[in-house]
Amino acid sequence: MEKMKELFAEHKMKIGVLVVILLAGLFVYQSSLKPPVEPLETLAQEEKSIETTTEMPGKKEMMIDIKGAVKYAGVYAADDTKRVVDMLELAQPLKNADTEAVNLSLQLSDQMVIYVPYKGEVKEEKYMMYSQTAGGNSSSDSKIININTATESELQEIPGIGPKKAADILLYREQHNGFKSKEEMKEIKGIGDKTYVTLEPFIEL
Repeated sequence: MEKMKELFAEHKMKIGVLVVILLAGLFVYQSSLKPPVEPLETLAQEEKSIETTTEMPGKKEMMIDIKGAVKYAGVYAADDTKRVVDMLELAQPLKNADTEAVNLSLQLSDQMVIYVPYKGEVKEEKYMMYSQTAGGNSSSDSKIININTATESELQEIPGIGPKKAADILLYREQHNGFKSKEEMKEIKGIGDKTYVTLEPFIEL
């Protein structure tokens, strides 16, 4: 025991230095395992960047007017991801609704009017109701046609008007010295009250 004390006293300085070196090495090792602390400003910029890249584009809100052979006619709120078929699921077509005359795949647009005719109402040119917008243009983008000055080809630009009906409009116009009101269109065979609703937004005098 005395010998160990003598050894310790003789090498006390060396043992102290060795302990200091070991502690310093342990501290350096532990420091290398910790991730570097980034400044708060850098972290904030990274979070903002993540929010920007993950932000989804907003949906465009719009109002759609549904008329005709449906259980719940009226104005509906919608967005630009919806199509006519989605809106008719809400309005619920009646059993005698002629949905074959409606372009169910048409994409919606703000202030659009969706008219669902009754069976037997559209006897000819059934698929002309929405043919003007089948390429992706909405009914709200269609031209306004002057029914007192339009040619036969211009009349066919009205949604729902085909060659035969355009010829009937011209004949009526000639026989009656022009139209005195837009409602006079209902005097033409094949254009009743319900069909007139779909034509009225696209005609003028």
